[in-house]
Amino acid sequence: MDSWLGHPQNGPMPSTASSEGSTPTVGALPLAERQIPALECSIAAFAGLAPAGPLDRAVRVESFEAFAAAFSDPEQPRHGPFVAGASLAPAVRGFFRNGGRTCWVARAGAKPATASVSGHLAALRLLVALDEPSVVAAPDAHATATGADGARTIQRELIASCERVVGRIALVDPPPGLDPDGALAWRSSSRIDSPAAAAYYPWIESVDPATGTTVEIAPCGHVAGLWARVDGEAGLHCAPTAEALFGAEGTPVALTGPQQHHLNRAGLNCLRAWPGPELRVWGACTMSSDPDLRYLHRQRLVGHLAASIAQGTRWAADDPAVERIHESLRATVTSFLNGAWRDGALRGDTAAQAFFVHCDPGHDDARARALGEIVVEIGLAVRRPCDFRVLRISHHASVAA
Repeated sequence: MDSWLGHPQNGPMPSTASSEGSTPTVGALPLAERQIPALECSIAAFAGLAPAGPLDRAVRVESFEAFAAAFSDPEQPRHGPFVAGASLAPAVRGFFRNGGRTCWVARAGAKPATASVSGHLAALRLLVALDEPSVVAAPDAHATATGADGARTIQRELIASCERVVGRIALVDPPPGLDPDGALAWRSSSRIDSPAAAAYYPWIESVDPATGTTVEIAPCGHVAGLWARVDGEAGLHCAPTAEALFGAEGTPVALTGPQQHHLNRAGLNCLRAWPGPELRVWGACTMSSDPDLRYLHRQRLVGHLAASIAQGTRWAADDPAVERIHESLRATVTSFLNGAWRDGALRGDTAAQAFFVHCDPGHDDARARALGEIVVEIGLAVRRPCDFRVLRISHHASVAA
C-alpha cells in the first residue's frame, strides 16, 4: 500500500472554533456538517510558443477565441496565434474541440528558431504556481534550438513539477517523426518512471489554417481535451480509452494491432484509426513501472480525492485542540467519500468495502502530536473491493494539508 503525507502551500482558512454545545463549530457551521467540495479535475495548462502575448504571467482562457485574442500578433492577423513549426495553438484548439472547457497558457517564446530551454522553464514555473490545473503539457518541448537535449530537460522539469502537486499529471509528447521501433527506443532511453506522467504516440496531423497545408503536431492538447470530455460524460474513474479524438486529420503512422500491444506494454498510449477510419485513443497508462501506479484513471482519481479532502478540510488546522475535532473531521471526510462511492468512483458493494477513514488521537503519531498536527488516514478501493490505497493527510496550525 502506498502513502502520501500532504503539505499544501497555502495557509489555513481563517475561522473560529468553539466547543460549546453538543457539536463543535467552525464559524457558523457545525464541523460534522461541513461539506467538502470536489475540486475541478479537468483544467489543463500549456507552456509553448506564440507570436505575441505576455511572458511574465499565465493567461486563463475558456475558448480558443479567447486564446487567439491573447496570443495573436496584431501585425500578422492572418496567422492568428499559429506559429510555423510550433504546436501550442493547435494543441489549445484541439483541447477545446475535444471537450476541454478551461485552460491556462504560459508563453515560452515566439518561434522555434529562437526558442530556448530557459524560456520553457520560465513558462513552466508560471504554471506550477497555479492551483487549478490537473494536467500540464509543453507541446513545444521539441521545438527548441537545442533539440533532443533541450526537450529532455524541459520534460524532466515538467514531470518533476507535477510530482510535487498531488493529483497533477504531466502529458509528455515523444519526439516527432518516430516509427514504432523509434518510439520504443525513445521510451527506453527517456528513463521516465513516474505515475505523474503519461505519453501518447504518434503525433497527429492537422490543417494549418494560415497555409491550408497538413502539418504534424503534438497530441497532448487533443488528449487533454478528451480527458475532460470523458471526465464530464462518464466520470473521472473511467479510463479515457477507446474514445474518438476530434480535430485530427489522421496520423503519419498507421499502427497495427501487434505494434499497439508492444507500445502499450512499454507505457505508451496509442492513437490509432481502429475500428473504422475514426482516430481513437487506445491505452490509459501512466509512465510508472509500478503495477499499482500504472493505471491513469486510478492515479487521477486518487489524486483528485486526496486533493479535494486536503483543500476541503483546511478549517481543521485552526484549532487542533478543540474537543471532538477528530470525530467531526472523520464525519466530514466519510460523508465526502460516501458520495464518491455512491457515484461509482470507488469499488465495493458496501461503503466499508470501498473506503475507510481513520481520524483519532491514536492515529496521530508522536511526531504529529509534537507538531500539533491532526492526521487523517484514508483507504480507497480503486481497483477491487477492500484493496485499499492508503493515504495520510495532515493539518498543522500554521500549514494545512
